[in-house]
Amino acid sequence: MPREPIDYKKSVIYTIKTGDGLYVGSTTNFRKRKNCHKSCIYNENTRHYNLKLYKTIRENDGKWDMKPYKQFPCNSKMELSIEEEKVRNELNADLNMVSCGNGLSKKDYDKQYCIENKDKILENKKQYYIENKDKISERKKQKTFCECGYLVNKDHIVRHKRSNKHLTFMCENK
Repeated sequence: MPREPIDYKKSVIYTIKTGDGLYVGSTTNFRKRKNCHKSCIYNENTRHYNLKLYKTIRENDGKWDMKPYKQFPCNSKMELSIEEEKVRNELNADLNMVSCGNGLSKKDYDKQYCIENKDKILENKKQYYIENKDKISERKKQKTFCECGYLVNKDHIVRHKRSNKHLTFMCENK
């Protein structure tokens, strides 16, 4: 099912206050965004857990207040980001980690997260392997026949379909 287009006419710039800190954000669905923030505060499994905002909220015994700052109907994410940045600078928001619109892209953020949390990620992978050893070994034993007739481990079917052996066979037998 295709995603519904985002209606930027419902955009809101909001603030989160916790202790002496201030965070400015924007959204097109205030209630849903508030729930997302709420779930990130104590959920160690989210990649956002170590962000300055959530650390500060935890340091303030989980006390935080999220309020709409102003309605901002607009036409695009870019317009919303520009206005959010203006408000952030105007209010001297100190809990935002990057500026809006010209900060890290998701891809860059994920790359930085992996570098900074290499040990944690490795430990989680080891723990998962220990807890799911039997399931993993069963999955590795599963084999399937590819359309080219080759018997392949199910986990490696995508890699096999990019191999010269598969591609050559498929070209010759079109």
